Amino acid sequence: MTLLHRTQRLTAIGAAVLCLLAAGGCWDSKDVDNRLLVGAIGIESTKDGRLNAWFRMPITSSAIGNEKDTFFSLIQHGETVMDAINKLQYKLPKALDVSSTRTVMLSKDIANSGLLPYLEFAVRDRSVPLDAVIAIVDGNMRSIFVRSNPIGELTGIYTKLYFEPYAGGIPRKNKAMLWEVYSKLLNPLQANLIPVLREDKRSLFTQIGNAYFVEDKIAGMLTMDETLIYEMITQRLVHSEIVLMSRSDLKIVHKKTRIKTKLVDGKPMIKVSIWVSVALTDKSHQEKNVTEDTIKAELNEQLQKLTKSMLQKTQSSGSDIVGFGNWYRGRLRPETYTSWPELYRKADIDVQYHVRLRNTGLEFLK
Repeated sequence: MTLLHRTQRLTAIGAAVLCLLAAGGCWDSKDVDNRLLVGAIGIESTKDGRLNAWFRMPITSSAIGNEKDTFFSLIQHGETVMDAINKLQYKLPKALDVSSTRTVMLSKDIANSGLLPYLEFAVRDRSVPLDAVIAIVDGNMRSIFVRSNPIGELTGIYTKLYFEPYAGGIPRKNKAMLWEVYSKLLNPLQANLIPVLREDKRSLFTQIGNAYFVEDKIAGMLTMDETLIYEMITQRLVHSEIVLMSRSDLKIVHKKTRIKTKLVDGKPMIKVSIWVSVALTDKSHQEKNVTEDTIKAELNEQLQKLTKSMLQKTQSSGSDIVGFGNWYRGRLRPETYTSWPELYRKADIDVQYHVRLRNTGLEFLK
């Protein structure tokens, strides 16, 4: 055997060994058929100071057989969520995989007592995707986890699609993701706004509003219409939204927001200018004197009314859901960040709307 052949042979053997070493990490993996993929997690407090954790998992087509149900639900009592997950493993023939979780729901009792202890497991362990949707459930959580999805969507996907802009999501619903909620819990300059759901007899659930928080405790709730103002100021309104009025129905098609801030004698002064382009979709057939000016005036009046209501609620509780405090990060000493809620209570906030109406040449305005 020549030196060249010997070198080629040793090289081939070395390459084979390296391939085996690289594949070693896959030897202890679990096949998808041996895992229960969690679609949604529900957490509710109990009277003994512990918690109940709900898990809802889709059943794959190969495992359904002649059964009608396309999902499997379980509940487990525990000290923490991880404790409940570990105890649940004693009852299951397959591995419980929470890495596919699409939604984490928390009971309103937990929102009243504090969210942080119940969400730390997801961030510290990195077991739940950071883009999972967070929602508060007001009332019975059991029916949401044991009832079938009315439109046949896979477990967890139904809830995810409810908030997604590319599906059923609209700005008023206010999609809140795990990473976003957790970051605001640790940021004294901005508070959380989280959707509140309630069971519904026909659909799986319905949304009744959006809860605003002080630190990790719920402080109150905005209506769906008030949430629209939050979406406009924070520039989260990226898709069209319908606004219903007495004289006409409008669709917001474009929006631009500019925020100017200053600190005068320790008092925050905030000026918000919002340019709104709306398209006329319908008008009242009972109102005869409907003009472009009357429609714009009514829309501006309605937006100002909702803005005043939203600011009164959040400022009275010191809950800066918009995140105006982030504009003052460079003007305040880091050790004074925790005092921002009190500064927000005293802030002078002026919001002005500049409305432009499209489709004015159509038959609607005759």
